[in-house]
Amino acid sequence: MDNKQSFVKAVKWAFTANWGQKGLSSLFVIILASILGPSEYGIVAIATVYVSFLQMFLDQGLMAAIIQREDLRDEHLDAVFWMNQVLAVGLVGVSVILSSWWAAKNHAPAASRLISVLSLDIPLMALVNVQSAILNRRMDFKSLAICANLSALVGGIVGVSMAEAGFRAWSLVGQQLSKDTITVFVLWKSCRWCPRCEFSWKHLKELTDFSISNFIAQLGIFADQQASSVILGIFFGPVALGLYRLADRIVSSVVNMTMAAIQSVSFPEFARLQHEPEALRKSVLTCIRLTAAITLPALCGLAAVSKSLMASIGPNWILASPVLKLLCMLGVTIVFAFFTGPLLQALSRPRELALLEWARMGVGTVMLLGVGYLVRNSSISWQIVSIAMARFVASSLIVAPVFVYILMRLSRISIKEFFFSVGPAAISAASVVASVHLYESVVWLRTTRPIIYLTSEIVIGGVVGLFVLLGCETRLRRSITSLLYRNLRCVVPVKQSVLL
Repeated sequence: MDNKQSFVKAVKWAFTANWGQKGLSSLFVIILASILGPSEYGIVAIATVYVSFLQMFLDQGLMAAIIQREDLRDEHLDAVFWMNQVLAVGLVGVSVILSSWWAAKNHAPAASRLISVLSLDIPLMALVNVQSAILNRRMDFKSLAICANLSALVGGIVGVSMAEAGFRAWSLVGQQLSKDTITVFVLWKSCRWCPRCEFSWKHLKELTDFSISNFIAQLGIFADQQASSVILGIFFGPVALGLYRLADRIVSSVVNMTMAAIQSVSFPEFARLQHEPEALRKSVLTCIRLTAAITLPALCGLAAVSKSLMASIGPNWILASPVLKLLCMLGVTIVFAFFTGPLLQALSRPRELALLEWARMGVGTVMLLGVGYLVRNSSISWQIVSIAMARFVASSLIVAPVFVYILMRLSRISIKEFFFSVGPAAISAASVVASVHLYESVVWLRTTRPIIYLTSEIVIGGVVGLFVLLGCETRLRRSITSLLYRNLRCVVPVKQSVLL
């Protein structure tokens, strides 16, 4: 199998993993949100942000170092694995000790017990970080897809079952722990590597030269992504956080389903091509074109149906509709800068990435703190909209232009090539929004049930956007036509043989 076929196959399985996991997770989250309401959902979000931050110290950029390093040995893997086990024990202790303090700071005392139990997720992740990195390095996204889909399904079923049984906020904790328990079993079965009872400081240090800068960058990314949730919890409490967090979770799921698959493949692909400038340029352009073609219509369509979607979840969630629109537009700006990080990592420039991410975090956090202070006495709806607006302004006017410029300069992509890559997707996105708004102008259809109305909007917008995209995107249309033709050639002889 040549490199192009390998890349396409990896992308296919990465999409399978992300669409399955994020699709199932989103479905179950929406079901749980409709059962629990904003307050309890916000309390769990307070606990999740806290534990997720501590989990980052298990990685420390070492997983990216495993993927990027050319001469990787078993000694490197053993050292990282055993260090993770020791760190996990200490992080659980820190999590439990500081849980009451964090809960009190966020005006949610009930979150303390949730944090203590959710801390069990830390040692679960310590058991699979190395295995996950190995499978990513091998571009074995088939195994990762099976793991992601199965764990999301089991976790969702457990969570919904607990919610129906009256466990309330604990159902979200049960969902997460059961999901990650399944992940441990599946990844250990899928990855042939097993740790030996050996530890080498020398080999660990060889990885840290790359990983430390990468870890600093990851901390910046995490701080930038979670700053809004932290500020909402501290300034406004769990109800505002719950409303905002659900909208953010929905947008993040769409972004992950459409972009994260290609990004996960792009890092090892860019690393493989790091010494081939022309091949790297073409690979970056392909990633941008594919991502834009899927993501822009999806996010613009989500923004167009935001009110119907929140109404379908429940009347308590309608306040989050404007936030969902703004976060969708934020996601659109992210599309154009999504591959700057993987490219810098692949080119062994983690220090530049760390500097960029911390600069982005600094700009975003300053704006969020200023806005949070100004609207601290306003209504909940205005508070959450203001936070979303601050994030959008910081990203679209400051961060995205800088990231795109660096991406184009390093990959040697011209402005003309860039706009030609995203043009068809932008036209398709505009057609989705126009078709949904045209449909909404038929006032008498609003008398139908919210879920039926939402489904109609999605179908109409999706069909129109797909036809426009295929009409504008010649290469995509040819690829789909070729795929259908090959499948038909395989199917027709089989049918003839059965008849004979």
